[in-house]
Amino acid sequence: MEPVEIRVHGVGGHEPLTALGSGTLEHANPMDRCTGVDSYIPPPSPEHRLQFVNWWRTSRGIAGFAWYLATPFTLMNVVGHMAPQEVSRRRRHSVMTHLMSAVLTIVLTAWLIVTVETVLEYVPGLRTRQEWGEVLATFGSAVALAAAIVIRAHVMRDRHISRWLAWGHAICCLGVAAAVLFWKPSRRVHWSYWPNSASPGGVSAPATEPRLDAMIAFVVVSVVVFLVLAAIQRNAAAAVVALLTLLMMHAVGALIRLGVEWLMKYLDALGAYADHSCGILQESHLLRTVTPPGKQVLLLDLVPMAVLLAFLGFALAFACSAVLAERRRPDPVPVMSPAVRRWNFVHNTVTSLPERIGSALWPTAGVYVLMLAVLLGVAFTGSWGGWPLTVTLVITNIAAVVVLVFMLMLGRAHSARKVFGMVADVAGFWPIRYHPLAGQSYREDVLKGLRCELAHHSSDRVVLFSHSQGSVLAAWLLAHDQSEGAPPDRPELPPKGNLHLITCGSPLQSLYQGFFPLHFDNAFFVGVRYRVDRWCNAWRLTDPIATDMPASAAPVTDFPLPELDEADPRVHSDYWIESDLTDWVSDRLGEQPPTPEQVP
Repeated sequence: MEPVEIRVHGVGGHEPLTALGSGTLEHANPMDRCTGVDSYIPPPSPEHRLQFVNWWRTSRGIAGFAWYLATPFTLMNVVGHMAPQEVSRRRRHSVMTHLMSAVLTIVLTAWLIVTVETVLEYVPGLRTRQEWGEVLATFGSAVALAAAIVIRAHVMRDRHISRWLAWGHAICCLGVAAAVLFWKPSRRVHWSYWPNSASPGGVSAPATEPRLDAMIAFVVVSVVVFLVLAAIQRNAAAAVVALLTLLMMHAVGALIRLGVEWLMKYLDALGAYADHSCGILQESHLLRTVTPPGKQVLLLDLVPMAVLLAFLGFALAFACSAVLAERRRPDPVPVMSPAVRRWNFVHNTVTSLPERIGSALWPTAGVYVLMLAVLLGVAFTGSWGGWPLTVTLVITNIAAVVVLVFMLMLGRAHSARKVFGMVADVAGFWPIRYHPLAGQSYREDVLKGLRCELAHHSSDRVVLFSHSQGSVLAAWLLAHDQSEGAPPDRPELPPKGNLHLITCGSPLQSLYQGFFPLHFDNAFFVGVRYRVDRWCNAWRLTDPIATDMPASAAPVTDFPLPELDEADPRVHSDYWIESDLTDWVSDRLGEQPPTPEQVP
């Protein structure tokens, strides 16, 4: 029997040896340092066997460029897993999430149709083939999307994507295409209460027949539908994520359409394979308004600014709520450095996010509705011009350039990859259940590998040292190790008497129990505690996401670790080299294994 410590890292890009911990600067005093170099002392290495489990390097397939495209649908899939514990509310939550997911697919189909129509406006030869252009603009986009959904569900059988779910969303795509093709919403009779062909300048575009600005109407209606579904769902956290996801899709769709229009105009100016005078007639546009003549502005291009204001409204409402809550909170430490105080504020804000996020929902909706009212008023009265319009258009065009460059780089921007990689690590934990285009989940593969690694040490004394998201994976594996329905031939973990667990920087209680109460209930924590001999949990007041464990996990040894250097706090990192934890590991691995009579 050999003592072994197995470390499991958290979110973000981790190389094989990052679980060693950071080196310590040998001469912290600037007067003692050698000019031109930094000299570091390596992190301490324990005497017992040390092994690293790196799941980041094996799960990055989901974080490629395709994962960027799947982000809205992955977030909607996460919304579905935020179900409450009550059976009646759980069913309502599931139904509303499926409806929201269907609306999200319809929104994607609409923006694809708009983008294709933008291209066809410049394709030569379509002026005399209007019917072909209309069918291509509508069913061309919808059939391609529906085929991608159905094929993905059939190809990825190991991910258990429901075929009924895939076919349902495929039918939504085709239904939107059929409705647009036969109803032709942009050819509807002029409605005096809607902008129609009016621009922010207030001048109507010259047309033989006034037409509905259908895509703007579609944007507003889809947001209203989401608000109604969110109100019925009655889950503030899920509603916030769903609404922000929808707004993000509208903003990106408008920016991509604007970028495509730039490209076609540029090709037309060069005399390349693009000719606006020979493309599909403006009268055949279905979800677009007419191209504004002269110096007028297409109202659809103002959607990204509207969405940006909604995001700013949410941030402002949430920030005000967090500051007010912090002022009412007693200071746990009389004296704090500015860095520690700042990170302590972040800790208090993030760990109370499940309870406080609802306070920002309706103010955000109010900001969005007010902003839409301003835009509609501008469209009718023409009272907006000069520098406000200039700033809006400049910001919109800069955002379009950023989105296009990001797409051309296939998401290789370092900061973007880091952020999206973390989002992938969190959102990718959940299997695909609520949207067939959601990003692939890594959970089953990582748990299978982690189980295999632990099974190699089934006769050894083991301390499983897990950090951040790694603690979620470790706890999930242990909680479901003896669940009903488990395959009998899976590898056996070390027995309870030989298995110890450390969770550090863990979001199990702060975020996962708060946002996903159905999956991380009291029975979950009891199951984890029952499966190990000892459980130690470490956290800091400066760690943004970590807290102690709930009472249902007792008895757990909790270590609220202090910051040794308040000028440079460790925050969420370097739990591996905390002396309290390394001593705890050494004590567990140095103990004699209990006899069978001592094992409860």
